[in-house]
Amino acid sequence: MTQRAFHPRDGALLDLEALQALAEVPHHLLDALLTVHAPGASGLVLEGLELTGDWTATGPPGTVRPDGAAPGFYVSPGSAIVTDATGVRRLVRVAERTLVPWPTAAGVAVRGVLSIGVQVNLAAGPGGLSVAREEVEPALRVERLEVFDRTDRLPLAVATGNGLDWATDLRRILPPEHPVLQKLVRDIEGIERAVWEAEPEGAVWEKSVIGRSWVRYQTIASAALQAGRMVLDTQAMSTVGRVRTLASLRRKLEETVPSAANRVVQLCGPSDLPGPWRRVLPTGK
Repeated sequence: MTQRAFHPRDGALLDLEALQALAEVPHHLLDALLTVHAPGASGLVLEGLELTGDWTATGPPGTVRPDGAAPGFYVSPGSAIVTDATGVRRLVRVAERTLVPWPTAAGVAVRGVLSIGVQVNLAAGPGGLSVAREEVEPALRVERLEVFDRTDRLPLAVATGNGLDWATDLRRILPPEHPVLQKLVRDIEGIERAVWEAEPEGAVWEKSVIGRSWVRYQTIASAALQAGRMVLDTQAMSTVGRVRTLASLRRKLEETVPSAANRVVQLCGPSDLPGPWRRVLPTGK
């Protein structure tokens, strides 16, 4: 299958198809970025676009409790890849802190998903003259949970079990110094301490799969946790990468110190929450 590519040459005609080839370049670049960092997703937060509020100790990584006394969600400036209604990848930026009003009288406890889409309009020149450009505007709003997987809306946050907290690590790239990553690293360090305090347990131990030295099981579990911590603590990573890291940890801990594997699962919140963190659960769904 061939692709159009813009290639200027002396004397060559600059026709509509040549201009279309030029216009398609951003879409292909953004699509390639999504394929690497968020395969199968239609959008990705590149930076910012976070809810103002306090980080919570419960729920999946990145869970926030917004200020219930505020008139709505406050979303920080940031940028994201979003797919429009025609399937074109768009780079959109929210330039300033934005208020998204609560959609109902329930306030912060409203059930739903805070998402961002794009509004694309044909631009016009003086006197309504047709011009070869578009105006792309971000569109933030709270919608029903049924729209979580819509291809033309990128979820920024989704209500968790208690109705007051909102999970935000859904489709994001975060640097190692981000509070979400720092908390996750501390949680993993706590699990590693628990590994060395654990007593012999589990079917693998009972079957002596890797011998009768419990220290050997603990050492393997500790090494896996340290490897996961180093990955999270040293590179910018998308939500998919974090989910894969914790899912791999959970599988390795099940083979060595099962109680530690359970603690990894507990980091990922309720099993009925929409989003990628369910893949860390033993069912992997």
